[in-house]
Amino acid sequence: MSNDIEFISSEDESAFYCLHYFGTDTREMPDKRKDGLLVDDVHIFEAWFLDGTAIQLWVHPDFRNTFAATLAAQKLTGPLGHLPWFMRERLDHVVVHKGDETAFAEDRGRFFVVYDGNVDKRISTHDLEETVFHESVHATMDVPIAHSAEWRKAQAADKGFVTTYGASFPEREDLAETALFAFAYFQHPDRLPDQLRSDLETLAPNRLAFLEQFFGPTQPIQRNLDGLEDCTH
Repeated sequence: MSNDIEFISSEDESAFYCLHYFGTDTREMPDKRKDGLLVDDVHIFEAWFLDGTAIQLWVHPDFRNTFAATLAAQKLTGPLGHLPWFMRERLDHVVVHKGDETAFAEDRGRFFVVYDGNVDKRISTHDLEETVFHESVHATMDVPIAHSAEWRKAQAADKGFVTTYGASFPEREDLAETALFAFAYFQHPDRLPDQLRSDLETLAPNRLAFLEQFFGPTQPIQRNLDGLEDCTH
C-alpha cells in the first residue's frame, strides 16, 4: 500500500506547551555511525505538554551553542505534541544528532534517535509527524505488544500486510507501520481514500480491531490539564 498520505498534519492541534533548557550534562547518545555511548556536554531540554506529560530532548554538543541546540529541539516539539497522550507518557527522551541518517528507536529504553539533517528533509516532505509517530510506537509499544500472543494471533489471522516494509520485517516493523494507518483510520478517516480504507478492512481487520483499543474514536487521544504555568515543574 502507498503511504504517501498526510496521516498527521503539522497544522493539527498540538498539545505542546513549552520548552525548558536545563544546561549541559553527560548522557548516553547512541549513534548508528559510531560505537560508544557516553557523551559530555549534551544540551538537556524538557518539553512540557498540556496534559502534564513531559519528554526530555538530549541534543548533541556538535550543536555548539544553546541557540543552535534550541532550534534543533524545537523542530520536534510540535510533532511530539501530536502523539496520543499515552505515548508521550511512556516516551522517556529523544536523542538529537547532527547528520542525515534515518531515525531509529530503542524499545526497552523508551527513546528514539533522530538526525537533524534528516529531520529537515522530512519537514520539507511533510513527513516528520509520521516519522515521530513511527519511532514513538517502537519506543512505547513494541514492548510488550509486538511479541505478544494477541498481536501475533491478529497478524496470523489477517490476509496481508499494510506496507512492504512491514511485510519485509513482520516482527520488527509491522506494528509501527500498521499503527500509523490505524491511527489515521480511526482518528482522521477523511484523510484516507475510500479504496485505501477498504483495503485496510480487507487486509488487516484483526490488527485494526486490536489497535482500536489504543487509537479508536472513543479513546482520549489528547487530554487537557488546566493550570500549567511554566516549564520548571
